[in-house]
Amino acid sequence: MAELLPDLPALPVGFEFHHIGYATASLEKEQDFFAFLRYRLEGEPFADRIQGVTGCFLSGPGPRIELLENLIGANTLTPWLNAGVKIYHFAYLVADLDAAISWARSLRAKVTVEPVPAVAFGGRRISFVMFRNGLMLEFIEKIKATGCLGVEREF
Repeated sequence: MAELLPDLPALPVGFEFHHIGYATASLEKEQDFFAFLRYRLEGEPFADRIQGVTGCFLSGPGPRIELLENLIGANTLTPWLNAGVKIYHFAYLVADLDAAISWARSLRAKVTVEPVPAVAFGGRRISFVMFRNGLMLEFIEKIKATGCLGVEREF
């Protein structure tokens, strides 16, 4: 495939796919639909007032899904929902959030959400970027923890 699109840059080393973001007007209805596809709730639902969304993660036979619904009074997802778009972002864990944003900017992507702490990731920072073709990526900051043997691990 790379031969067909030689001008596209490679995804930087260390980007680790995490989930697909899925906008919905009803978490409950979508969870029922995804249950039909053998997806199950992963962890606990969350509410993120900074982003204006409530959501949950689902795991199943395909990629992890993050279902997201507007919090009451918020319109974060309204443009996507009004356009009939449900799958609206791909998310990657990145070791260096600032470097990931710089990489995206070097490809003329626009930062749509500056780095903010995210409830769904234990307060780790996230950021969203939009590429010129309309693809949105979410970058999730990995954290490093030193274990009992002094070995660093990323989470």
